[in-house]
Amino acid sequence: MKSLRVLGLAFLLCANSYAVTSQFRGVNWADKRDNFVSDVLLLSGTSLSDTYESASVIAERVIGQFQELLGTNSVRIPINEPTASKFWSTYTGIIDVGLSKGRVAIGYWGPAQPSGPKNMNDWWAMWETVVKKYGDHPNAYFEIFNEPHMYSKDELRNLYATWLEKFPDVPRDHILLDGSGMAWNIPDIADDPRFEGCLFAVHEYTFWNMSINTEQGWKNSFKGKVGKYIDRTVCTEWGGAMSPGEKAGVHYDYMDYNSTPTNYFMAYIRGMSDQLREWEMGSFYWPGLRDGDWYSMTKRSGEGANIKLEIVNQSGVDRMQMAWADTVETDPPKQDPFGGFDADGAAIAGKAVSLPGKIEAENYDLGGSRVSFYDKSSANEGGFYRKDAVDIVVLDSTDLSKGYALGYTQAGEWLEYTVNVAKTAKFSVAVQMATASEKAGVQLFIDDKAVSDSIIAKQGEDWSTYTAVRAKLGEIAAGEHVLKMQILGNYVNIDWLKFCEGEKCEESVGIRAVRTAIPSESSSVPRLRVQNNKLFVEKNGRHFDLTGHRLK
Repeated sequence: MKSLRVLGLAFLLCANSYAVTSQFRGVNWADKRDNFVSDVLLLSGTSLSDTYESASVIAERVIGQFQELLGTNSVRIPINEPTASKFWSTYTGIIDVGLSKGRVAIGYWGPAQPSGPKNMNDWWAMWETVVKKYGDHPNAYFEIFNEPHMYSKDELRNLYATWLEKFPDVPRDHILLDGSGMAWNIPDIADDPRFEGCLFAVHEYTFWNMSINTEQGWKNSFKGKVGKYIDRTVCTEWGGAMSPGEKAGVHYDYMDYNSTPTNYFMAYIRGMSDQLREWEMGSFYWPGLRDGDWYSMTKRSGEGANIKLEIVNQSGVDRMQMAWADTVETDPPKQDPFGGFDADGAAIAGKAVSLPGKIEAENYDLGGSRVSFYDKSSANEGGFYRKDAVDIVVLDSTDLSKGYALGYTQAGEWLEYTVNVAKTAKFSVAVQMATASEKAGVQLFIDDKAVSDSIIAKQGEDWSTYTAVRAKLGEIAAGEHVLKMQILGNYVNIDWLKFCEGEKCEESVGIRAVRTAIPSESSSVPRLRVQNNKLFVEKNGRHFDLTGHRLK
């Protein structure tokens, strides 16, 4: 069960072996007027008379057929101020259906004008509405400003930074920042340290440069827009002619994009799809559906529950599907018990923690973000022990050998630990915590099923005075399980969890300092001795002074 669960999550997540954006296999669903409108957005097939219920039915038909006909798992839709203030109760029907079926990227479109939003207060109110409703939804992504060409580089950076300050609880890997101009210059934005952990959005189209007639030429153009930020970038718009039409006085009939290019449209579609796949970059084709658009991948007939989509150009679908990076065979992230560090300081796999027994909170499983842990910040804010996003602090800043604890925690974060239960029995737990916050603590789950109520830390005056809080857990079955520790409230430091058989978990004496003060290159058993009123441990003929270290 555990392995299936991890593999099921893997396509959502990042690992060093492939781009962090490969999870997006998407298309855009657009207003037939284009999305640059000054009034309520009406996605193709919807109308002002729709309600939440009728909009949900339309979304079921459209997004469902995107999935069935095109193989999508994501959809990108627009938002603007009037839609959020006047049409929100209806529009959420579309968003809710999209989220139930996969990922939804919600991007801001302003009216077609040379300046920014007409009223910044209305713009912030719009995002407040959107984030309040969907900010913590695991399938919701937020593209702050589509094609922000009216801002200078510095103005755009400051706008993004202010957004991040206003909405700090939105996970940064769910935020998309368009490159400057028409979302065509990622390096202008991406080197700003304030945007660490965010994703970036790039666009590429033929009408920006109709002189490129080779696949390699389009690949080179695209590379210039992304720069070195491939693994954090999503192509939220790319597309070309699927139906017959005219461009610059030239008529184009249906084109076979599986053939050698004979014009810039064909070179563009083939070059872009090749580069997206080579980079393993997620993308959203423009558009999956827009009534009357010769770029549209599908054509709509019928209304409401009778809406039917049909593919316009199968060779275009073939190239779009080829571009989607998650069809590339890769090794997904694997969740393993933590086993220490190798000679280079990299975390390595070990054995499941035996229960009854103690778990050091900082020894959470390997696997990475959203596999073995979820942390709202993108870096280890404590700066100690491990090198991923989990925040780890020292117990004593004057003596690092006294060990570590989780710190800088925020509500909704979680960590997982692979455990092996010796026998089926009733268990209790003691959780060593410190906090100056009110009602902060943890809740425990075994294989995603709650086994504890809220375990609230004793509130103190600081985050360095630790107290064990005990709780009953009930029966846990023998065998291997995944223990999840969910953070409740903000800023509770967690040192360890001790699991005991029976209804009361009493603390016993052991040596914590041995773990952190002694090198782990040998498996020989250490021996303790006292000399001149000092405590030493002997291992492999070497002696380590543990005097003053905390003993448990």
